Amino acid sequence: MDLDATFDCSGKVNVNDWQLNRSGLFYRREVDDALFLQTDYPFSHMEVKLFDCVMPGAIAMMDLKHLINCMEMQLKILNRQERPVTISGSCNNDNVNYFSLRRMICEFIVYFRMYMNSIKWDFNALEIVMPEISKDVDSLFDCLKHFLSTLHSIPDSTLHYAASNIGNKCNQPEFHLYHIHIELRWFFVTLMHSRTTWFQYHTQLEEFETTAEMVINDLLYSTLKIFERLALNWTIDLTQKTPYCCTCTRELWLMFQILVDSLGERKKTKMFWDVVNSCIDRVLSKNQSQAIFWHRNVDSSLPDCKNPELFCIWIIYHLSLLYGYSNDGVYLQSNSSRIKSNCEQVEKVLKAFVSKGGKDGERDELDVELKIIIPLLLDLIINWWQPRVPIIFFLWDCFHKRLDQPFLLQTSGPWALSLEKKTATDILKQINDRIYGKFEHSKESSYGMFLHLIGIFLKKYGTSNPKYWIQIKGRVYTKFSKNKVAEFSESGLYNFISLFITLAITADTNVCITMLDFLPSTHELNNDYNKNCSLIWKGKLACLLLFNEKKLSLGSIADHFTETIKLISCCKDETSRSMMINFVDVLNTILVGNEKMDLGEFNFIGGWIDRYLLECQKNRIGSLLEMIVNVFEKCIILQVSCNNSDGARKMLDALWCVASRIRQLVCDPVLTGNNYQIISKLAVIFTLEAVREPATAKKYEHSTASLFQCFTASIFVKDIRITQYYLTSILENKEAVQNLKKEIPNFDTILIQAWIKCSIVGYNINKEDIRILQNYIINLNEIKEIFVLDNDMYEFKNSDEPILTFIISFMKKLNTLKSEQEKHQYNAKCKTYFKNLEKWVMIPITEETKDSELAFWIYRCLGTLVLCISPMLYTKNQPNDMLRTLINKIILVPENSTQSYIKQLGKKIFSMIMLGLEKLNVKSDILLQAMIRDIFDQYLPILIVEVNNGCSFKVSDTLLKCFKDVKNEFLRMIFEMLMSNFYNVSSDNVLHKHSILITWLIKTLLKEGRKYPKYITEHIIQICSPSIFGCYIKIHDHHPHKLHTIDFVNDIIKNPYYEEDEFIREKFQTTISAAVKKYLMTNTQFTFEFIRSILSIKKSIIINIFPQIEAIILYAEQYNRPNAASLRFMSNQLKKHMLNMDNNS
Repeated sequence: MDLDATFDCSGKVNVNDWQLNRSGLFYRREVDDALFLQTDYPFSHMEVKLFDCVMPGAIAMMDLKHLINCMEMQLKILNRQERPVTISGSCNNDNVNYFSLRRMICEFIVYFRMYMNSIKWDFNALEIVMPEISKDVDSLFDCLKHFLSTLHSIPDSTLHYAASNIGNKCNQPEFHLYHIHIELRWFFVTLMHSRTTWFQYHTQLEEFETTAEMVINDLLYSTLKIFERLALNWTIDLTQKTPYCCTCTRELWLMFQILVDSLGERKKTKMFWDVVNSCIDRVLSKNQSQAIFWHRNVDSSLPDCKNPELFCIWIIYHLSLLYGYSNDGVYLQSNSSRIKSNCEQVEKVLKAFVSKGGKDGERDELDVELKIIIPLLLDLIINWWQPRVPIIFFLWDCFHKRLDQPFLLQTSGPWALSLEKKTATDILKQINDRIYGKFEHSKESSYGMFLHLIGIFLKKYGTSNPKYWIQIKGRVYTKFSKNKVAEFSESGLYNFISLFITLAITADTNVCITMLDFLPSTHELNNDYNKNCSLIWKGKLACLLLFNEKKLSLGSIADHFTETIKLISCCKDETSRSMMINFVDVLNTILVGNEKMDLGEFNFIGGWIDRYLLECQKNRIGSLLEMIVNVFEKCIILQVSCNNSDGARKMLDALWCVASRIRQLVCDPVLTGNNYQIISKLAVIFTLEAVREPATAKKYEHSTASLFQCFTASIFVKDIRITQYYLTSILENKEAVQNLKKEIPNFDTILIQAWIKCSIVGYNINKEDIRILQNYIINLNEIKEIFVLDNDMYEFKNSDEPILTFIISFMKKLNTLKSEQEKHQYNAKCKTYFKNLEKWVMIPITEETKDSELAFWIYRCLGTLVLCISPMLYTKNQPNDMLRTLINKIILVPENSTQSYIKQLGKKIFSMIMLGLEKLNVKSDILLQAMIRDIFDQYLPILIVEVNNGCSFKVSDTLLKCFKDVKNEFLRMIFEMLMSNFYNVSSDNVLHKHSILITWLIKTLLKEGRKYPKYITEHIIQICSPSIFGCYIKIHDHHPHKLHTIDFVNDIIKNPYYEEDEFIREKFQTTISAAVKKYLMTNTQFTFEFIRSILSIKKSIIINIFPQIEAIILYAEQYNRPNAASLRFMSNQLKKHMLNMDNNS
């Protein structure tokens, strides 16, 4: 007969493994055997083996006393491990089979129980047997009680290491000692149940309840020992820490649970939770006066617990999980039909927790405790038991007075950001993730876990049973008032916002309105209030996001935002800017997510955009404009496709407030920056919308023409890319082009002007866009007329520099015109195309860009323009004509100007300017002459520069080019202007600063000889010589000019034109003669010095003028001039010098 009935240990309990051991007591149907007693054991026909002795099953019971003695002996052997051996060698366990001892004891108890159950209904057998064994039965029970009472004597280490993965193969005596304790507790309870059945007395039922309570009390004892070793800190998760020493302990708890509940239902005795609660009440109250004992002499009271409330909830939680087993041992989790709630006891524990400092925050580790408790309670009230709100109320009592404490905030994980860095989206996402996402207990604060609990509870039960929400709302709302919320610190506000949004998400979005009413105003900012104000604003924005998520009307809460937006949109302090950034990001999220624009989004679009674009950080402009463009496009589509789209219509109307700011943005290159494309796109949308809805545009003081003019022809458009992209976008829309032509009569002219502007200042930006503009204007008749030859048209189409071809073609066309009227009309057209050129052409050139390719290109275009079509731009004697204005802008630099870099650029096109001015009638225009003088005045020092440490000067090629290509008459005018303005001696006998430069220019022209036309030499002799000689006479001794004059005479004489042309020689002779005649009487000494200098170079010149000298002296003598004697003396000296020269030669 099989009497084997022992637990088979599987080691420590794995919380994720709910499979019971197949060789354990449960699967041996121990619970069923206890509940449904069998009576048909055929002991009369079998033998049993008890304590290694085989005996007849029917009469073995008669030797009960002996069997009890055997059991006692075996128990004593096992009980030697009650205390560890301290004397070496005093005990050898190697040869003791402890499992065999356990098994023999259990087999005996099972046999006894089976035998008694088999005769319980046989009254004749009972009358015979009971008198014989009644004393022995009592002895057996006393023996078992005595052994069971020794549990508290077992070392704690035995309990902590009672588990073994090899089960009953383990030979550790401590293992078997613990397991015999739990096995005998089960068997003792089943014996008590059987005994109750035998005698069927009411007092026996009470004794059974007491026994069950004592067993559970002992199990709690071992559980307390486990609890003592747990480190109750932030990181611990008690859902993962079980109260079982090993799998056998869990199995025993389960067997007791099923047995006690089943008997309670059948016999109306205490249920399992009643028994457990009786025991944990003593732990909770630390009152052991009502403790029950196995033996009066042995104290079985439970030790004090370091945290009784936490312990009680922990044990209730894990025992509740055992209700997930079916009666067959299959784990069904919360789907089990056995589940019974123990809410009242949990509420009792929480009430004690709150009363012992939980409410007032007086507990030392309150938040650690709450962080540990809440996950346990969450699982119980959400997944295992029927909903009850008092548990939430008790937890709420632990928080509402402490919301201001910063340690309630999350301190780790992805949301552990400072409140300043969190956005409204972050706040809402964190709350949503807490309820709907993957929730990590270890990374949340205690308050965060409470919010998770209340959120999950309301999500599950809030709508199905409104009474729960009503109860929670009443309890929460009563703890707040507007004044109380206004006193919150930053942490308190954040916790308040998190709570209310949690309630709004899971129960009723109207909570948002209540929250908005509770929150203080954000209208007034100051240094002390800024952080709170920013957080309040984020909380309000989170409500806005939630309303959007739920597709609720945003207009109903718009008033809570509009006044603040108006205020902060034009503030530059960091708090206001941060608040606006948060608002714009939230608004963008809302606008992007709603395809129908039917939630009243237009309420949030207004004048603040205009102000914010002016005040916001530059890197925010692009994203804001992008948002507006997306909304604009979406609303236009909605309105065109659905005429009843009232929300889209109102949004479009609201967006027009941005138009003025966009018109101003194009004037600020700093703001435009990389945003040119989106600004252009928005400009196109406004322009085309003005065509479609002119009444709306007019309402906001705009029109199609004014918008088009602003973005294409305005001189204030600082970034040409805007005009370029704007026009390209429009030209790609043929319908738009036709509509605009109807509204704007000079549409084509504006396009030509814009193309010219893009070609000049948009160099190398986006040639494809310029090509689109060019392809449009090339098809215009007025442009086709400009090209005289087909080859010119072809070159214009295919050139990489079409603007230059365009300008040259203008010049060619002008040259073909015969009548003055045609020329006049053509000039007017030219001026129209290049209108305002001087106002925009220099915008891209600054100190930083002066050496850029763009700057060189612009000046190349300007030089070509002046060179080719200066007559078209010129108006005689008009100070502000287009040509003069342009040259003043691009060549001449006002005194003390910061734009000195213009001269370096102007230097490159100097010859082009001069050659362009040559085409004009300079002689008849005094203003033009003055301008040329100013140009030379500013550019001579740049075009003629010192070299060789000041020993000589170098004349730039661009200046020399003028003298090589300029016509005779214009060149004569230049020489006359140079000599009259820059080659003279001041009243204090100082030469003009430019005289040395002109001297080197003349020197260079003379030395180059035949490279330049003959008339240059003629002009130098006729126009320059008198001034050079006059300065020689007037300046003081040792002045460098005296040497330069001698060099000049040398250069003239060596010039090839002088040698071969008698006319030039005579002109030079005449010039010298005139100088001598002019200065001999008044500057006798310097004149004779001058004559001697020439004498040493070209004696023949002096010989030819000597009669003239003699005549002047005779005249002085005849009329008794004061210096007559001096003249004669110097004349005689000159003669002697000439004779000496002849003799020496």
